[in-house]
Amino acid sequence: MGRVGAVKALIAVEQGAHVEDALADMLPPEGQDRALGWNIAFGVLRHRGQIDAALRPWLRQPIESLDEAVRATLRAGVYERIAMRTPVHASVDQGVEIVRALGMGKASGLVNAVLRRAEAAQDLSRSDALDHPAWLVARWDARYGKEKTEAWCLANGQPPPLFVVARDDVDALSAELTAAGFGNEAVEIQGEPVFNVLRMEGRVGRVEELPGWTDGKLWIQDAASAWMCDLVPESAKTVLDACAAPGGKTMRLAARGASVTACDQSASRLKHVVNSAERLKVAIKIYTHDWMEGPHRGLGNFDCVLVDAPCTGLGTVRRRPEIRWRRAPMDPSKAAVRQGAILENVWDHVNIGGHLVYVVCSAEPEEGPAIVKEFLAKHPEFSLELERGTAPPENGEDAFYGARMVRR
Repeated sequence: MGRVGAVKALIAVEQGAHVEDALADMLPPEGQDRALGWNIAFGVLRHRGQIDAALRPWLRQPIESLDEAVRATLRAGVYERIAMRTPVHASVDQGVEIVRALGMGKASGLVNAVLRRAEAAQDLSRSDALDHPAWLVARWDARYGKEKTEAWCLANGQPPPLFVVARDDVDALSAELTAAGFGNEAVEIQGEPVFNVLRMEGRVGRVEELPGWTDGKLWIQDAASAWMCDLVPESAKTVLDACAAPGGKTMRLAARGASVTACDQSASRLKHVVNSAERLKVAIKIYTHDWMEGPHRGLGNFDCVLVDAPCTGLGTVRRRPEIRWRRAPMDPSKAAVRQGAILENVWDHVNIGGHLVYVVCSAEPEEGPAIVKEFLAKHPEFSLELERGTAPPENGEDAFYGARMVRR
C-alpha cells in the first residue's frame, strides 16, 4: 500500500499537486505504509536527476514520453534500489505489481526489464549529480559560484529542518519541548536572532502531537519566512497581510499585537488562516480578494501593507522538492508580471508615513530586487529602507527576498 500510494502521489505531482497534499490523500494517516510512501515519494523528487540518469541507458524512448504511471513506477523502483538497498528481485516484483495495480499491466514487461538492469549511474552530468535542472544550476552558479551552488543543491537533497514559532514566551516553550524529549535551539540568520523561533532537533513526528500545539502556544513557520515578516516595523499598529494564506505571517503579526487584516484570493486557503487564528486565540479580520482585479476600496488604509507575493517558490526547493522540476527558465519573468501588478493595486492602501513590505520565497532577481526597483521608479513617493535575502541558505531555512519601503 505504501509503494502504490507513493507512485500515485508522484503521478498527482506531475499533474500539479503538492507532494504533501498528494501523500496525505494516498496514504493512511500513520503506520509503516505511510512512512514508506513518504520516504519513496520525497526521495524520488529529491534525487530525480540521479534516478533518471540510471534509467536512460535502458529505455528506447525519452523518459519524459513514457506513460506517467510507468515513469513514476520506474523512478520509485530505482530509488529503492540505489537509496534503500532493496534487492533487485524485490524491486522488480514490486514494480510489476504496482503497474498492474494501476491498470498498466501491458507495461509490466518494460518495468521488469528496465528495473533488472538499472543501476546507479557512474558518469553523471553536473546537474544530474546535483539533482536540479541544468538551467537552475547555471543560474545559481552565475550568482553564487560553483561551491556555494553545490552546497545549496546538496542540502536540498536532505529533509528540511522543522522550525516552530512561539506565540508568547519562547523560553517557556523551549523548556516544555525539552522536558518532553524534543530537542530545540534558538535561531539566527546572518548573525541576527530570529525572535521567538526555535529549530527542532532530531525526529519530531506529527506536529499536532508537540507540547503546546493544542493549547495554541506555537505554529510552524520557516525561519526565513518569520525573519522576512519582521520587516514589518513594530510601530505598525494596523497591518494588511495582502496575500495571507496559509497564514504564518498573519499569526506572527497578530501575536505581536498588531491589528491584522488578512486577504487572499482563495477562500479555501483562507480557512487555514481562520483555523490557525482560532487555535492560537488571536483576532484577525478576513477578506477574500484578488489583487489582480484592483484595489479593495472597502479596506481603507494601514500603517503597513505586507505583500508576500505569489512566486515561483524556487527558494523552497528543500521543503517542496517537486518545484525544481516544474519550473522553466522563463518562469521568474512570468511571475514578475503578476507580482508587479499586485504591488500596483495594493500600494495605495498604505498610510502616508507608513510602510510597504514586499516578500517572495524565491531568490531569483526578476521576482525580487527587479520588482522593487521598478516599483520605486514608478512611485517616487516611496523610498527603500531595508532589504534582506537568505540565499544561499545558511542553516536549512528557505531562500527568501524581502524589502521594506516607506511612503512619504
